[in-house]
Amino acid sequence: MHEVYASGDYLEAQILLGLLLSRSVDAVLRGADLQGGVGDLAPNNMFSLRVASADKRRAHALLADYYAGELSLESNDINLD
Repeated sequence: MHEVYASGDYLEAQILLGLLLSRSVDAVLRGADLQGGVGDLAPNNMFSLRVASADKRRAHALLADYYAGELSLESNDINLD
């Protein structure tokens, strides 16, 4: 597994995890179990996203598109049920 994201922002880490998983990238969020220590622990890079070796390049491209504001919703991304 390769780290593609590290931050102290739990919500953003969850959003990015959802993005990667929705695009069929095998990803895991590390550090989520430390959320209870927020305020007591140093926030620097507490949360990290890791992806399988085969998905590393795709994950970096998706994250770059996310930060550049180049992602858009597709009709199958929206579930109204």
